[in-house]
Amino acid sequence: MNTLKYFLKYIYYYFTAVDKHGIHSPFVFQLYTTVIQTKKFCYNRRKKNNELISRLFTHFEPKIVVEIGSHRLSKKSMTYHQDFKNLKKSLSDFIFIHKSTKENLNNALKYMHNDSVLVINDIHQSKEQWQFLQNHSKVNLSINLFEIGLIFFREQQEEQHFTIRF
Repeated sequence: MNTLKYFLKYIYYYFTAVDKHGIHSPFVFQLYTTVIQTKKFCYNRRKKNNELISRLFTHFEPKIVVEIGSHRLSKKSMTYHQDFKNLKKSLSDFIFIHKSTKENLNNALKYMHNDSVLVINDIHQSKEQWQFLQNHSKVNLSINLFEIGLIFFREQQEEQHFTIRF
């Protein structure tokens, strides 16, 4: 992506994103204060994103994990899949998609349940896919952290879409 375009997107994100004072969902507030927010400042965005994914993984303690496009979680998971082919009928607890495609997103939505977490890397590289997920009928909660997006079904929650400063 063009550096200037990326910078302008980040500036827009920074000024429109909220911090913990703008979060009015108990689930998202708890997730933000215990997992997303960190006291440690890090200049390296990739390292910061990797640490967040690790904290999410630790927080949700998934039993079945699907990871598309990278191999960051393979040693940590109990049942690990690199695609959706071997899942059969079981649902996944944690899905990480490094490079999203329409096919991967549709498959991910099929294998999610109420407590699943869908983590998408580089959501601003594929804005159409991010909007597709936000508008999907089963998605009740989305969190935009600029480079990372989090999707939840959470049937017990009102539909809400957050852009949170990270």
